[in-house]
Amino acid sequence: MPSRPTRFALCLLMAMAATPGLASPVAPPPTATRADSALALALTDSIALAEQGDSVGALIGFERVFDDPGAATLDAPLRLDGLVSAGRTAFNARQPRDAQRYLDAALTQAPDDAGALYVLGRLRLLQDQPAEGASLITRSLRASDRFLGDIDAPLVYSLGKALPDQPDVYAALLQVLFDRQWQIDGLEPNALWLQLATLQADAGQHERLAATVRRIDAPLEVVALRSDKRFDAVVDRRDPRFDPSQSARRHADALRVSALLRPEASDIAALTDTLLLLGDHEQVLATTALLLTRLTEADAPRSFPGGAYAAWVLLHRAVAQHRLGQEAQAEATLVLASTLTDEGHTVNPLHRLYLASWYLGNRKPERALQTLEGLDEEPMFGEYVRQWIRFSAYRSVGDAARTAQARRWLQDNQGEGRAAYVDVLLVEQRTDEAAGWVIAELQAPRRRQEMLQLMQNFRMLPPMPADVDNDARWQQLLKRPDVVAAMEAVGRRETLSIHSRAAWR
Repeated sequence: MPSRPTRFALCLLMAMAATPGLASPVAPPPTATRADSALALALTDSIALAEQGDSVGALIGFERVFDDPGAATLDAPLRLDGLVSAGRTAFNARQPRDAQRYLDAALTQAPDDAGALYVLGRLRLLQDQPAEGASLITRSLRASDRFLGDIDAPLVYSLGKALPDQPDVYAALLQVLFDRQWQIDGLEPNALWLQLATLQADAGQHERLAATVRRIDAPLEVVALRSDKRFDAVVDRRDPRFDPSQSARRHADALRVSALLRPEASDIAALTDTLLLLGDHEQVLATTALLLTRLTEADAPRSFPGGAYAAWVLLHRAVAQHRLGQEAQAEATLVLASTLTDEGHTVNPLHRLYLASWYLGNRKPERALQTLEGLDEEPMFGEYVRQWIRFSAYRSVGDAARTAQARRWLQDNQGEGRAAYVDVLLVEQRTDEAAGWVIAELQAPRRRQEMLQLMQNFRMLPPMPADVDNDARWQQLLKRPDVVAAMEAVGRRETLSIHSRAAWR
């Protein structure tokens, strides 16, 4: 399979999480004196039940209190506390109408209350209103950092995906997270700060841009800063601060320190990913050896909490083995990774795709197609990878009808897997169309960086056997005068000392 650098990297970063329940925030109780009355006591008890997880009892209590005419005379801070707690409890119980009613009442009393704004924002997200939801969450975080710990990376990434045509809304959310010093397990969310920097550059916010760039220090994000001319005013490419290799070393060190300080949040997958970028393949094997030993024991389970995460770690081990020339070991590791699932799941689609791509690259199209058997035929996350494998494999075995079917899908669905379609054009030797596609990507501000990443001259292995011809066509495409001119108008191509995230390069 043609191994463009970001072909598979999107899978981990763009995973979306289901909307979780909202935890009670850690916050001091209202400072005002609570009236010693039966209604006030009932409200206090309902709040306590909600914090203890008894949503049914709490909601019954809240309804009785706020249906009582005397609720309007309750001490204002207590009443507000109760309304927000009732709204949050109703949200967690999937009772949106009640949640809306309580939150509206809370915001009528206190229009800038951080709790009411936050819960209402999450409700709007649940109701598929991402712009309003993001704006409400932004307002909440501007008012208070009480809910900062409730923000997770999948939520922020999913909002970026949901708001492609409303960059100002997304930029405002990212900006408040940046201003609040938000991190993921103690580390800077470099990819998100790069998105923020890009939006700031497009909006001409040069002072904010400089501040954002100062907190970006991860290797591939540094490559993006170097290659995209929008950042030239704030990036000195001669400065070691913007050297991708040194950035990778610093990032690996930060991950090790984070693991020491917070072992429960240790991210072995992120560490091994960074080691692969550096080419420290033996270190990847050493880091993953214990996990492999445990998973190859006779009674080792295949479905367990964290099984999908373990598969990502093993994938990194397989890449290291491949780069070290250990082909048989790499294949065995990939087969093992493809069998691991989170508890309650029976199949690991993404890692079946990786295994299929391995067989495809090694000129085993029938094995690739067999590996895809049994997967749900409904569109899945990473569907463009499956369709690319089908296109290439069926083309190799001479099945024209199924090749055309996969081709049509790739032509009609150029979302996350846009780069797969240019590979289709190259395979079919439609070079002028492929050049036009690349030029259009470079001219699109929101998609430019991915294309610039694909154009960089990373450190890499020779292509896999099945990829040789298409890799040569890709290199010829990059040398076309019209493509070079389009690239130089907005960016640059450099020879880098780090690997890309291409699985088999």
